[in-house]
Amino acid sequence: MILTIFLIGCTENSSGKTGSQDSNPVMNATGTSTGQKLQTDKSNTVDNSDSGLKDSKTSNTFFNIRIVPVSELEKLQKEMSSDEYLVKNDDNTIIGIVSSKGLTIRGDLVQLERNSGNAGKEFDKEDVMLHLLDITFGLDNAKIKLFKADKKYKFWLDGHYTDSEVKFVKNLSILFNSLSGTTQFEDEEVTLGFLQTNYDVIPNNFYNIKIITDKMLQQYYDDKKKDSDHLIKNSNGELIGIVNDEYIYLLNTLSEEDQQYYILKGLLYSMGLHGVSYKNTESFFYRNEGMNRELSDLDKEAIKLLYGGSLKTGNTLEDAKKTFGLET
Repeated sequence: MILTIFLIGCTENSSGKTGSQDSNPVMNATGTSTGQKLQTDKSNTVDNSDSGLKDSKTSNTFFNIRIVPVSELEKLQKEMSSDEYLVKNDDNTIIGIVSSKGLTIRGDLVQLERNSGNAGKEFDKEDVMLHLLDITFGLDNAKIKLFKADKKYKFWLDGHYTDSEVKFVKNLSILFNSLSGTTQFEDEEVTLGFLQTNYDVIPNNFYNIKIITDKMLQQYYDDKKKDSDHLIKNSNGELIGIVNDEYIYLLNTLSEEDQQYYILKGLLYSMGLHGVSYKNTESFFYRNEGMNRELSDLDKEAIKLLYGGSLKTGNTLEDAKKTFGLET
């Protein structure tokens, strides 16, 4: 799918609009508005003095293009003025907002296009097996260690969590359950705050996501860190989180987008996926960390295989190859 947006100036006559228009006009990816036809008047200029975009020496007017996270675009959508129009792609997904002054576009267009192009894509079974081996075995993972399947897991959020994290992990539960044929997550509610400890019978295996301050994270690292803990660092080598089999601790100063990315990354690590993909550029596990922030279709197929019941905790790389019938 190729997204083409013709930026046609979208300047408005100073005499105002004529005729009726929808309260929430929409422009598709080829530039046609379903709310009101956008007119271009090259003799008019747009006053961008507030943003400093107008050239003081000429009458040229600059068209401002912003790339923002999806969450920011959703906020801006709720605050749209009558001069702003939604831009949608061929799948009717909102990808931006355009006005006479500029274009605001979501920052995950590449991933969105890939997902659309991969819908219903079929993979060779051996390709899925080899990808799973790549993303499972690596770093410190000589043996598979899966989530237990004796009872449901349940997310437990603690510390400085927000409604955004609560909603995100509920969606993760639904996604994981759709991929796993063994372990399942409680997908209707999340445990929040302090965990009850006086259960007669513990009802769930809890996966703890603790959002904490830098001071608390450093204190845990200094005083309580286990040998099996895996450190999460940013591109500058600074500690931003710690993950293990049943928990992930993250800084509360991360952006919402980064917070969700590292929650997913931590969960996948705890699930037993410690490796890297060097050839599947669309994979979440691709070597350029953070380049892809959602699971690819191939990743999902690999997780289905990992949690399909044929592989067990303690299996080595050689064991997995024998299970799959691959050469060892």
